[in-house]
Amino acid sequence: KGASRDTQIKLLKFATGSTRAPIGGLGKLPFKIQRAGPDSMHLPTSHTCFNTLLLPDYDSYDKLVDRVSHAVVECEGFGLQ
Repeated sequence: KGASRDTQIKLLKFATGSTRAPIGGLGKLPFKIQRAGPDSMHLPTSHTCFNTLLLPDYDSYDKLVDRVSHAVVECEGFGLQ
């Protein structure tokens, strides 16, 4: 919500390993969000092979936005181009 296009692309890369939508559009992407334990300061993780974003059960929306933003902006992946 309210994220810039650049941030949206980075989130897509973080969760799927690709900056591009699949043929047929994002509606064809089997994207999942999965709980990854209780509230913590841990950053979210992802399983790019399964298009799955793993989020701890953050206790506030502000914490969710902060942790996801930090993970997405700092994401390097494997550094392959």
